[in-house]
Order: sequence, then C-alpha cells, then structure tokens
Amino acid sequence: MAPRHKPRFCARTHLKHPLSGEYHHYRVPLQDLSLTGAFIEDDLPLSVGQCFPLTIWLDENQSIEVEAVVRRAAPGQGVGIEFVGMSHPDSARLREFFTTRAHTADTA
Repeated sequence: MAPRHKPRFCARTHLKHPLSGEYHHYRVPLQDLSLTGAFIEDDLPLSVGQCFPLTIWLDENQSIEVEAVVRRAAPGQGVGIEFVGMSHPDSARLREFFTTRAHTADTA
C-alpha cells in the first residue's frame, strides 16, 4: 500500500504572477505558496530536515523573511518547504498578500 500524504494545514495557492525567493543571495522561483510553506522550483543542494533562512519577494519592494525547513526533496524538480519561523509583521504581510493579490487556492 502506498503511503498517504497528510492533508495540508493551509491550501497552496498557484500564483498569478511568479514570485521569487532568495537563499544565500541566490534567486529561486516559487511554484506555489501557502501561509505555512512553499515549493521552490530549483535543484537546491538541500536535504530533507535541513533548516535555512529564506527571503520571499512579494513584489519589487516588499519581502518577508522566513526560517524554513525542507520537508520534501524532488530531485530535478525542487523542494517543498515548511515555514517554521517568521516575525509577526512578516506574517501579517503574507496574510495581506493572500487576501489582496494571490490567486485562487488549490486544496490538492
């Protein structure tokens, strides 16, 4: 029997406009985003369980800082990350992004 995936705590949102993240001064594209995580489309040298700081650019002038942990690594595709640390102001900016600028949610 194939292992079952846990249901998502927050629905992922496919983005109307591409967003990027920054990991150690290296820009990475985000495929989707939620209030609790994202999928980075890049072959980063990260392994499951690894924590790292990530800057997410919500637009040209506004970014948020998160502490992320890799929850899934898909070689050749990217990594699924969970946000494990974020300031209250950055959390509020992310929520505001979802209410005003994000696309419809995908609950898959």
